[in-house]
Amino acid sequence: MNIKQPLENYRILDLSRIWAGPYCTKLLADLGAEVIKMESLSVYDSHRGPIAPARGIAAYPDGEPGEEPWNRNGWFNCLHFSKYGVTLELTSQEGQAVFEKLVSVSDVLIENFRQGSLARLGYDYDALKKSRPDLIYVSMPAFGNDGPWQSYLAYGIGQEQLSGMAHMTGYAGDGPMKSGINHGDPITGSHAAGVVLAALRHRRRTGKGMFIDVSQQESAVSLIGAEVLAFQISGQEPERNGNHSPRVAPHNAYPCLGEDRWITIAVTNDQQWRALAGLVAGSGLATNLATNLASDPRFDTNEGRLGNQDDLDEIISRWTESQDAFKLAERLQEVGVPSSPVLRGPDLLEDAHYKDRDTFVAVDHPHVGVRKYPGIPWKMSVTPGQIRWASPALGQHNRQIYGQLLGLTEPEIMELEETGVIGDKPTGSRII
Repeated sequence: MNIKQPLENYRILDLSRIWAGPYCTKLLADLGAEVIKMESLSVYDSHRGPIAPARGIAAYPDGEPGEEPWNRNGWFNCLHFSKYGVTLELTSQEGQAVFEKLVSVSDVLIENFRQGSLARLGYDYDALKKSRPDLIYVSMPAFGNDGPWQSYLAYGIGQEQLSGMAHMTGYAGDGPMKSGINHGDPITGSHAAGVVLAALRHRRRTGKGMFIDVSQQESAVSLIGAEVLAFQISGQEPERNGNHSPRVAPHNAYPCLGEDRWITIAVTNDQQWRALAGLVAGSGLATNLATNLASDPRFDTNEGRLGNQDDLDEIISRWTESQDAFKLAERLQEVGVPSSPVLRGPDLLEDAHYKDRDTFVAVDHPHVGVRKYPGIPWKMSVTPGQIRWASPALGQHNRQIYGQLLGLTEPEIMELEETGVIGDKPTGSRII
């Protein structure tokens, strides 16, 4: 079915790698943009993984890397739906000539290399404008394109520390703790996608392109604005408190029946507290424990519960640990207590709500088969999103893009293949 998309008339030349840049272009591809993912055969996108990985790594279907593991990695394959995949070596004159043709037919170019990498090849913004005067060029180095840190290389794994975010994560009395995800990457990608939309709107009105400098580090810093303001006002830094809230209690994740099963409970007012205490009292748990929770003066007020969180958590944990997380969450919700089971991967795929909204979609990849992936996270009534095809194999669309789009002849394409300028097999020795 041919579904009209908001960005279907725009072409994005995507040189970015790993997560931040590819997530930006994923969002644009979800909106219908024609995204051309360009990689080097010698240094392809790291999310494809190593050339010869060990078996058993979870990123590969059933832990099997297969004969072409660079086409089977789940990290890569969930970020590049509906994109065209080409390869090109920019260190050769032949590759640069093709690159300039690609730029000339593209509305947006995006990269997240180390600062100045394209400029060192002779492709700064002024040079690229010679190929496309109204080009929108998005540069996403770790620390931006100026300042004393501009030449440093960094990844999302370090941005939490340098943004101050990690100082706030962890448990009371312990040191900083990295979150389970590199937040700087998807946040930067979201920021960049939004700015690209604004730049396209500006170009439509003025006919002018622009250079966009997106600092991945500053995107991460923007997440802690409230804490920075609070410090300026009070002089106090935020304290690490695990899953606790500084404002209400109880507020935590509690163990449930089964291996690594948990439930979250967040009581925000006295009415919810009385409902929770009533459930505990009627549960048949040790009589003195249930009575203490309902009548103990330490827990009468929110201030008292905040001041005695450790004792309160211990009591609630003894109550939850023998119960099914899903059934208990339903009971708590029925009496008005905010609660939810902590979902694991299989739970997400089987959840009735997610199924009803098609949150996860089945995509058939030629090197992986049919697998479920997170779909498009919005619903637009006039221009509904659509995953048009699976993430590309390395160099999968070389002939389509270089032949049909740029007009190269078959002998010209074959010469590029024979000289290693393009291809569909890695030429490097990536082992990480």
